Amino acid sequence: MTIFLQILLSFFLTEASANSCSQHNPMAADVPLCPAGGSKLLSENFPIMAATVSDDMGGPRYVKEYVTKVLKAQSQKPPQFFLAVTDETWDEVVREIKKQAPNQATAQQWISGLSRVKTNSRWNWQQDYFESFFDAKTGKPVLREVQGYGRHGNAFADLIKQSSKDCSFQEGQKLTNNPYKSGHSGGNIEAVNGLCLIGSDHFEGDEWDRYAKVTCENPAMAVLTPSDFLSVGHTDEFFKTLKDPTQKAPCDFSLAFASPKKGLDLLKKNPQGRAFDFSHLTPDEALARMSQTPYTYICQEFSYSKALKNNGGNPEKSREKRSRGVSQFLFEIILPPVSAGATVQPLKDAESRRMQEYLERISEGGIDDPALERSRREEKYARLNRRRALMRQSGMIKSSSSIQDAMDCYNMTNKDLADLIEEDFEFKEFNASIEEATQKFKKELLAKVKKSYPQCSPKTVELPDLFIGEMDYDSNTPKYVNGSADSIFPNPTNGDIVEDTFILPEPVNPAFKAEIDSSIKGLGLKTDYIDTHFAHSMNGNLHCSSHTMRYCRPQGGTK
Repeated sequence: MTIFLQILLSFFLTEASANSCSQHNPMAADVPLCPAGGSKLLSENFPIMAATVSDDMGGPRYVKEYVTKVLKAQSQKPPQFFLAVTDETWDEVVREIKKQAPNQATAQQWISGLSRVKTNSRWNWQQDYFESFFDAKTGKPVLREVQGYGRHGNAFADLIKQSSKDCSFQEGQKLTNNPYKSGHSGGNIEAVNGLCLIGSDHFEGDEWDRYAKVTCENPAMAVLTPSDFLSVGHTDEFFKTLKDPTQKAPCDFSLAFASPKKGLDLLKKNPQGRAFDFSHLTPDEALARMSQTPYTYICQEFSYSKALKNNGGNPEKSREKRSRGVSQFLFEIILPPVSAGATVQPLKDAESRRMQEYLERISEGGIDDPALERSRREEKYARLNRRRALMRQSGMIKSSSSIQDAMDCYNMTNKDLADLIEEDFEFKEFNASIEEATQKFKKELLAKVKKSYPQCSPKTVELPDLFIGEMDYDSNTPKYVNGSADSIFPNPTNGDIVEDTFILPEPVNPAFKAEIDSSIKGLGLKTDYIDTHFAHSMNGNLHCSSHTMRYCRPQGGTK
């Protein structure tokens, strides 16, 4: 009889929880009201009905970590998961749920909320090829594909097919654009309640205004963000709407901004701490990471700095460097014997080859990166290879020194990194220029929030981050070169709010992690982390590699 009851119980659990969407009732009184009069985007203080993730780049480890961490953070009414994964990953996710769930009944409930998206396009950047909106009548998610994105193949069509079957999600009008640019991507579109935020990068003339009309619907609620400094210029790389559990809707949100100033201050306050901590990896794995972007940029700068000092160079005080930029300074001032009439043939390093392989992979079938993104990557790698080739030919660095460079870089202290930034005025001024832009954005956004929601006074928090890129000293007021910035550390704003937990990328720097923990705890939230190096090395992160579909209660609706 006992075995029969267990089988019967399992049957009823499976049938009653055929999927997790049925547990989410947008008409319930405890669901926050849908924003009125603004866009039909929802910020992350709204509850999650479903989420999607792929194993394209992160493999089984990332998917099972993401799924189980989200389930534990939202355990009472778990979201439905749409998984674009292989058989191997699916099996590992199921095994991990059985291992992590508090009991068998919960495990069965969680597993019943998994949907397999049958697709040949397991595209990693789930945030970018579509955006989630809400239906004003039902409060449920409406999914709108980013027209022209292209690289995701049939991923959207296959997701719509499965999500409409399991959760009755609707497909909305496409986010039209002509021609497609990276700024059209979902990661560049964020929300603060009814406010609609779109980054400035990749847009020219009236392109931003036209896309804001398509995306935000009400232009008065559109907000421009300064995403143009980033190589992949998406708003989620430096801004995040967080939840505020101490406030009632519509004021139950707080705002997080990436701050280079906070990052540099923390390095100085914790001088003996490790700049890069990969202690959870083997030594070989750690060195491999230091040889990949973005860490390889720092390692090269660190080796340049040491080589210049050893050869009597003092670039931070050079007017020539300010007027010509780093590459020309090395080419014309530091290395005249090599540069005079010489033709430099850069040697492609492993990272360049890795990026080339990635570009070739996504170019299959005639699909390629937008021209602007492609040219930026090509210019960046040509510049890095050229600089390294010059120093190698001059004898300032040896061809065999790359492994030693990575080891020296991995052993950097916070003081070493802070000194590297401050001794190279371009490095320092570059981060100061980004700080100025984000602080201006913060001021403008708070004014817009106050105008739209006068009853709300949201808390704000600045999360540590640092960037590497180039300054434009030809302009009247020197500022960052558009599209040149890469985040050194995994972007702390590029995570997901799940109930009262902020799931974000592992920060790599222990001092940064302690500060993030303290800051987020001060907002009444918890933190949880996932190692997202696979995405960070490709200019993305956790939020870019997932997509949460949220819901709200229609105005005037309860049931």
